[in-house]
Amino acid sequence: MNASAEINDTMPKTTDDEAQSRGYRPRLSFYHANGKGTGSAARFEVVPAGGDREGAVYLTLAQQKSVATGSSAQGNRQHATFDWSGRVTVKLNFEDLCQMLLVFSGQAANIADGKGLYHDSRNMTTVINLNRNDEAHPGVTLDISRRDKDESGQACRKRIVFNRHETHGLGIVLERALGVVAFGACVTAGGNAAC
Repeated sequence: MNASAEINDTMPKTTDDEAQSRGYRPRLSFYHANGKGTGSAARFEVVPAGGDREGAVYLTLAQQKSVATGSSAQGNRQHATFDWSGRVTVKLNFEDLCQMLLVFSGQAANIADGKGLYHDSRNMTTVINLNRNDEAHPGVTLDISRRDKDESGQACRKRIVFNRHETHGLGIVLERALGVVAFGACVTAGGNAAC
């Protein structure tokens, strides 16, 4: 597992208004490279609600492009790369996140009895599936498939498996993001701002 929150702890603390005015969007990334080149990466970005705009979490999946080579000791280490140009990005709204949180928290085995979340646009149909894995491999599998409606385009499918620890942490992070997606601010049950 190689998860990284792209937030620098040494950066000066800013208010939500300052962050929005600068265009800063919190991002959480997971990189799952392997020696076969069949790994994948996931990135979650929070866009707060504001004005007449609803908030969302943008989820991006990319397949592994190359395997790691060389060694750090010899100074020629090349890390695995991911095909971000061939990525798939989906916008998760409040309802989508609530359905996913049922799976992350263990209250459901999958989304919509295995049917997934359907996102339909003029040009394409996207299905987002999230399934709890079996006891031997605890965690969840996130799967996104997309097909162009004109039938000339190929279907595209991206997948990443989150282990038990990632599943737990990601569930907490997405649950806390609900306040930002709904109201543009982090809120708790007591009404105090907290993230």
